[in-house]
Order: sequence, then structure tokens, then C-alpha cells
Amino acid sequence: MSSVHPKLIESLVNQTPRAMVAMLIVSCAYFWIFMPFVPLAYLTIWLAFQVLLAAYRLHNAKSFTYYLAQQDQNNLTRNEKYFIASNVFQAFMWNASSVLSIIYAPQPFELVSFVMSIGIITAAALSMSSLYRAYLTFFFCMIIPQIVIMIYYGQHQHTGLVVLAIIYIPATILLSKAIHDSRLSSIQAHDELKRSVEELHHLSTIDNLTNVHNRRYFFEVSQKLIALATREKTSVSLLMLDIDFFKSINDNYGHQAGDFILKELANSIGKTLRESDVFARIGGEEFTILLNRTSLDEAANIAENIRNAIETKSFIKDGLSMDITISIGISELCQKHASIESLYQHADQQLYIAKNNGRNRVAYKKSDMLLVQKAMA
Repeated sequence: MSSVHPKLIESLVNQTPRAMVAMLIVSCAYFWIFMPFVPLAYLTIWLAFQVLLAAYRLHNAKSFTYYLAQQDQNNLTRNEKYFIASNVFQAFMWNASSVLSIIYAPQPFELVSFVMSIGIITAAALSMSSLYRAYLTFFFCMIIPQIVIMIYYGQHQHTGLVVLAIIYIPATILLSKAIHDSRLSSIQAHDELKRSVEELHHLSTIDNLTNVHNRRYFFEVSQKLIALATREKTSVSLLMLDIDFFKSINDNYGHQAGDFILKELANSIGKTLRESDVFARIGGEEFTILLNRTSLDEAANIAENIRNAIETKSFIKDGLSMDITISIGISELCQKHASIESLYQHADQQLYIAKNNGRNRVAYKKSDMLLVQKAMA
């Protein structure tokens, strides 16, 4: 698997078009400078290979983008190897240009070729340092042949350039490493900031005890869903749930038992809901569910199933079995109750009615008729 951070690969992809344009400009400059000396056929073939190389590098960059989107680590690793191979070929082509200048151009044109190579190496530090291993491969494939050429000439000015090249090597390696580390540090800082924001968002929208959404999230999201349902003229219903005699559980078994009941209740109900439903703990032992695309009759059936499931479930903690019941109030989106606040208030009123009618009930109002579903004996 590729060990390169995806954001570094993205940086390389973004740099590639500019780097290839610059490479072709320098290639054209070389063509013009050495045209009086090097046979035109050789120069044309050399330039054609440079154009093909640029085209391949652009294709390679597109492949990186595609594999990143697919999160295809195997192909990312293979594409990275192809990228390194293309850098070796690019270094070979520039060294071939130096050999052509040695064979056909008079002195001191080998110095022109040397300066061009050093400039290309330095510029590559900016465009290729994101893949540091690839840059090092390109760097040494470029610089070593240039040093050998200068040693081959052996004159004082050439020896001086060899000395400067030896000094240049560690300086450029350190520069490219600093560029790589700076980019990576910036990316990691951005990732850490993003994680922190996500964690803060999670903490601000999730109830710490039950791990379901909290009151704030419920009202924010429900408001948007109701606005959408109003435009599309679809049904929305709201359930208000409250644990019956929850205070007695805390008094008789302790607050740890009460917390256990809340968590188990939230987990049990959450498993029965759809992804489109919004389930939240409003406070204390009170929960609410916004049922998207659900009519009042459908909501009543869902509520009764939830009520029955909780009534028949045994909550066992440390060998102690506790039985609980819940009361549920229901409201439906309509002209009279067209906002989340109104829906919530009406469902809360129905919950109050369910509790006053003996608890362990589902209560709702349909066509101005109060309906209270009693628990089965």
C-alpha cells in the first residue's frame, strides 16, 4: 500500500500541468540554442520524446486523481512506480541532450547544458517534493551524469562547477526535504483541525449518555425536514416518549441503573427506526422521534410496536431484572401544526394525556377525536 499521504499526491497532481508546461518551454529553448550545432533530426526526435513524456505525465496525474477518488491503494502504489519510472526517463532525456551538446556543440556550450540541468533540478524540487522518493530518484539521475561530464572536460572552470555541484547536492536535498515536510505538516495540521471540528460537532449534536441525537440537533434537523415535507406535500409525524415511573427506578435501584435503562431503551428503539427518522433524547427520560413520510395511522402502529417491545423486554443489569413501560404521544404535520415547535407541543400534550389515562399508553388526536390505545392485558 502507498505510504504517501493522499493530500501530498493531490499536491503533486495540481503541480503537474504547470511543471509540464515549464519543461516544454525549456525543451524548446534547448532546441533553439543548439539548433545551429546538433542535427535537426536528432533535435526533433528528442523534442518529440519530451512532448510524449509531458502527455504521459498528464495522464499519470489523471490516474492519480481517479485512484484517489476510488481509494484504490494498490493502483495508487503502481501509479507511483510509473511516476518514478517517468522521472528516470525524463532524466535520461536531459542527459541525452547534454551528450548531444558534447558531441556536436563547441565549448563552452556544455556549460549551458549544465546550467539548464541545474535549473531543472531546482525547479523540480518545487513540483515533485510531494513525492520525496520520486524527487530523490530524479535528482541523482540528473546530477551524477552532469558531474561526470564536468570531470570529463577537466578544465579549471569545469572542476569549479564540480565543487559547486558537490555543495549543491546536500543543500538541494535539504531544501526539497523541507518543502516536503512543510507540506506534510500543513496537511496534518489541517486534518487535525478537521477532526477537532468533527468531534466538536459530534459532541454538540449527540447525547453523551445514550449516544443518540440531542435536543439541539433534533430541532435543527426537524425544522429542515418539515420545510421539505411542506414543499413536497408529504406526511410527517412526531412521537414523544417518556419512561413511566422513572424516578422510582432511580430511587429503588440507583442512578447507575437509571442510566443503564436510558441507554438500553435508546439502543432498542434505535434499532427499529429507519435512517430517515430523527431520534433524539430531549432531556431526562424523555425521547422524541420524527417519522419522515409517515402518516398519523402509520405512526400510531409504529408507536404501539415500540411500546409493546419495551413492555415485554427485560432490562438486566448485574443479574437484576427490571421491567419498564413507556407512554407515547403522537402529532402529525398539518395546517394547524405546521412547525416543529407546534408539532412538539401537540405531541407533548398527547403524552400528558397518555400518562393521565393510566400510563403505558399511546395517545393521539385524529379528526378532533382523542384516541388512547390501551396496553393489552
